[in-house]
Amino acid sequence: MATGMLDRRRGLAAGAALLLLAACAAPATTRPTDSRPTTATGPGRDPDAVRVRFDGFAGGPGFSLPDDLAGRPLVVNFWASWCTPCRKEMPVFQAVSQQLRGRVDFLGVDYLDQAGPARRLVAETGVTYRLAADPRGGAGAQLGIAGLPTTLFVDASGVLTGRRAGALDAPRLREAIRSYLAITP
Repeated sequence: MATGMLDRRRGLAAGAALLLLAACAAPATTRPTDSRPTTATGPGRDPDAVRVRFDGFAGGPGFSLPDDLAGRPLVVNFWASWCTPCRKEMPVFQAVSQQLRGRVDFLGVDYLDQAGPARRLVAETGVTYRLAADPRGGAGAQLGIAGLPTTLFVDASGVLTGRRAGALDAPRLREAIRSYLAITP
């Protein structure tokens, strides 16, 4: 009986090994999951362009990359009302967005937050640049957001050119825009 059990185990192990080898040799039918964003394809689109959709903020319109780019580079700032460094940097982003109006667009993404406190923070900080929401964190996960605040820099064709984790003061934000987007503030 021990020999029969041993033969059965060997047969099962050999079968499992064959299935594993067959699975490894078969061509992949789905895109592997990783932290890189999906890229846009199609006529006139840069194959490296980020493709992601954000919900609307406070009942406003959503935002899609690269479809909603207006031919200008974009600074995307992920924030939340419960994030102290985010609260401090929002007025900085507002001031720099005003300084660069018409040359660089700004998008603030309320990330993993509650709508009420987020609306109050926007009112307190006087932010007027475009806002979006990612209440479940799906878009942020697709873009590799690991902490707040995080700022992404996207060129006019939708390609992610840089990222900065942590709060940015005005000089650091301007330098990042100069470095990643080739725009001199």
